[in-house]
Amino acid sequence: MAADLSPLLCPRSIAVFGASARPGRPGHDLIAALGLLGSTPRVYPVTPRYEMILGYACMPDAAALPEAVDLAVIASGAARILSDCDAALGAGARALHVVGDLPPADCDRLKAMARSAGAVLLGPNSVGFVNYAQSTLSTWIAPPEGQRGAGGIALVLQSGALISYANEIDPRLRFSLAVQPGREAGATLSDMMSYSLDLTGTRVVGLYLETVADPDGFVAALARAEMRGVPVVALTPGRSQAAADAIATHARRLAGGTAALEAVFRRYGVVQVRTMDDFWTTLRLFSADLTLGPGGLAVVTDSGAQRAMTLDAASAVGLPLARFSEATEAKLKALLSSDLEPRNPLDIWSGEEDLPGHTEACLRAALEDQDTALALVLTDFGVPEADTFPTRMAEGALRVAGGNKPVVAASFATRHFFPARILDIEAKGIPVLDGLETSFAALAHLFARRDRLQWPAAPHLSTSERAATCEALAALRPADEASALAVLSAAGVSVAPAHVVYSREEAISAAAAFDGPVVLKTAEPILHKTEARGVHLDLREPEAVADAYEDLAGRIGPRVLVAPMVRGGVELALGALVDPAFGPMVMVGAGGVAAEILADRRFALAPVSEEEALAMLAGLRLSPLLDPYRGRPGIDRAAAAGAVAALSRLVAAFPDHVREIDVNPLITGPRGAVAVDAVILSYPLENPV
Repeated sequence: MAADLSPLLCPRSIAVFGASARPGRPGHDLIAALGLLGSTPRVYPVTPRYEMILGYACMPDAAALPEAVDLAVIASGAARILSDCDAALGAGARALHVVGDLPPADCDRLKAMARSAGAVLLGPNSVGFVNYAQSTLSTWIAPPEGQRGAGGIALVLQSGALISYANEIDPRLRFSLAVQPGREAGATLSDMMSYSLDLTGTRVVGLYLETVADPDGFVAALARAEMRGVPVVALTPGRSQAAADAIATHARRLAGGTAALEAVFRRYGVVQVRTMDDFWTTLRLFSADLTLGPGGLAVVTDSGAQRAMTLDAASAVGLPLARFSEATEAKLKALLSSDLEPRNPLDIWSGEEDLPGHTEACLRAALEDQDTALALVLTDFGVPEADTFPTRMAEGALRVAGGNKPVVAASFATRHFFPARILDIEAKGIPVLDGLETSFAALAHLFARRDRLQWPAAPHLSTSERAATCEALAALRPADEASALAVLSAAGVSVAPAHVVYSREEAISAAAAFDGPVVLKTAEPILHKTEARGVHLDLREPEAVADAYEDLAGRIGPRVLVAPMVRGGVELALGALVDPAFGPMVMVGAGGVAAEILADRRFALAPVSEEEALAMLAGLRLSPLLDPYRGRPGIDRAAAAGAVAALSRLVAAFPDHVREIDVNPLITGPRGAVAVDAVILSYPLENPV
């Protein structure tokens, strides 16, 4: 059962250890912030140095506290953190917020202390939280007084700096909760997510995520968010090795594997963003709690240049634009100047005197179209107020807002040096987004969430497949292609036929059994055959087969694999592994010798259905190469997806035995998909039945 976080995140009484009368110290600024949200708990500064701090009577030590407090904030220096925590727990504190940092061994001691006392622990190294929904806080980085009320965004950020920026960066962003969990020795990011989902008003959860300390809790929180219809938006650094190293150096934590996170995010519909601008804009849009019907986006703008760039931006992110009917185009043609096209996106301006009325009429026509799900008014709203053009466009948009289809606005650029108009439009009920590309990325996420498919349940290995796979796994040899292909075949993956030979004569005989040219590869335990010059391709004559065998046997060893030469098609790579945090996963990506260079791949938690595998293929950058093009046939996508699904069933069935599977290449063509090389790294097979 999850711990009760209310003593921590909604305390009725707070003791502040390390309290100070000196502004700028955490033990002072935290006390000063306690009344900013209008609900002040009972506050007890704990210090022998002062009698009063900011109107609160000081307690000389924990023993002098008049009650067992809900929350003890430890703002002491590093040398006193453990002793003050011990004193606070001894006095009955139900929760701890530890501001300062501790070395790993002391962090473990603190965790054990809190657990033994049954107390909730936030930190160490946590700047704390602001609980807007329940008007409480514990942080020395306080929000500006009176800047914003409670809103729909719950922020759980593994960065103290980002929490401070969030509280000050943009008054359009309104939060139910903003919290930094610190080292997560006690309460984790997952716990904070779960708590935020129970807060009245939470419409979206925003995560800055460097690592997952509690994988099971994280998955459970994502499942709760999905069940409640609350989107989760995640900003995840660590895509480059340099960034991953920086995370580990800065925060003394291992960066969570981006592949595993991608797989988890795919399963639970998490929106993954790449920049802070994307993060804030997507959160603002999702917090508006818009409901989209069928159709696409209708755009009303005031410039031919903006119209052209709108088309580029929509195409770049796959944002669906509404296709107006002939009737709608006829209405618009009657409204627009003769030199303007009545097609979406709309450039509506040709010097109209009544710009509010003209904007309103064009928007109404666009919104009435059956293929419009949402309308966007696009111009530069951040220009000085002396320029009344954007104000008049906004006036027209506000006249149609609040109907049965949502209306949003966006500034063409992000350079808002004059934000008063934007804040006024927001206050009157239309969300204003930031910049064409950033806004369209956020809108694409909104439409993708509407259109997200719920994949059918993935089947598991059949009884016969499982028995055959167990037998093949029992015979698996380390770094051995032949036995690895046998395992794949038993699990339902189509593989190229192959024979292992031990002599020149056996090689010639095996090659003759195949109709056409063959490949000879060393079958010795070598992971990277190409680098070892262990592969001979396109051998057609017995003499060539014999020479190739003699070369491989002489340089590497007598065990050689003979297989037919598979030509044509597109080379894909399949992979599977068991992530230590999130369990079995499957991957599909670009294959062949360029697989690592291209790094074009998609990951999913295993097992996956063939429908989900098809979506993984569609998400690859190389996906257009899989379709017919200029006389070239497309590949059999269903066969390729079937191979992905079969591999996922294999790794899901044997997570304690399979460590990693690499299939490269899977050669795909118009008549199927065939694995021609594979490596399986495994642990000893125990209790195979």
